[in-house]
Amino acid sequence: MLESCRMRFRLNPIAALSLSATVLLGGCLSQTETGPNHGLWQLQKQRSEQFLSATTDLAKTTQSVCTQGTPIDDARQAWKTVMANWMPLQGVEKGSEDALAQSWRIQFYPDKKNTTGRKINALLASETQWTAEVLAEQSVAVQGVGAMEWLLYDQQADLSQPKHCEVAIAVSARLQQTASALNAAWQQNPWHGMPPSMAVSEKLGALTHQLDYVLKKLSGPLGKPGFPNPYQGEAWRSRHSLTLLRQSIKAMQTQYHAEGGIEQSLRERGYDEVADRVSEHWQLAYNSMPQDGEPLFDRLNSVAGYRDMLTVYNNLEYLKLVLGGQVAQDLGIIVGFNASDGD
Repeated sequence: MLESCRMRFRLNPIAALSLSATVLLGGCLSQTETGPNHGLWQLQKQRSEQFLSATTDLAKTTQSVCTQGTPIDDARQAWKTVMANWMPLQGVEKGSEDALAQSWRIQFYPDKKNTTGRKINALLASETQWTAEVLAEQSVAVQGVGAMEWLLYDQQADLSQPKHCEVAIAVSARLQQTASALNAAWQQNPWHGMPPSMAVSEKLGALTHQLDYVLKKLSGPLGKPGFPNPYQGEAWRSRHSLTLLRQSIKAMQTQYHAEGGIEQSLRERGYDEVADRVSEHWQLAYNSMPQDGEPLFDRLNSVAGYRDMLTVYNNLEYLKLVLGGQVAQDLGIIVGFNASDGD
């Protein structure tokens, strides 16, 4: 019995809301495939498999660009596909410890001091022969999606040069290795044996952690009123930040509506009105995203564009507040100020 109740999961406060959660611990559930958070696990498992597939394609395409003359646009499109598949996994700090350990290798962000650019230039200037294995011992800033963006989009990058190709092949292969480790970590359900009340807390925490991350990657480029900082956009070199933000919102919306998700938990407890209100606000946040194709980098230079992005931020901020307030309360999660928050 004790062995069956062993907990293999990460237990954190809902840091995205600067709150700590205390839940009443009930008896352990049987280790069945339909236990708590089975739906969330299946969703994360599928997402990690898709991410691995995308990184595999990027590694192959990068190799082809460098050895067979394949157009660089093919590699750029493969990178965008990698990013699209990374957005649902980005910022989810709940679940498998082994999976979470890979995330910081996948994306070094925010990069306030252009660490990626400086480190990549150092690799290019080195006489070392770079491979995925050698790169694994270097800074995480040169192992992930940001490094690949630099090699594919930066004005200094040039894949017609052998050294640039050597580094690009190494980075794409290293990214594939990390994605493989991430996928392997999600093959087992980290929430098996968790009491139902704690499982709900973890499920809400997974969503709010991700929402907080998305808010931060929007607040960075927004900067202070009148002083935006577009270079803090998630993918400013490729002018792809706005698309990624839209994909992030859609991924969180999907997670809210997913089988066994927060919406279902609310409805099972009779809180249909709250579930409907949150659903409407997810759609409102998604619909408030600009659709005209103008990149975030350029949009922030105009008053109207800045106002548009501030509207998106405010819609997401509302969701953060309602998830940590009314939703947490209705789901029976007792919240209080975290001791680390100060006064």
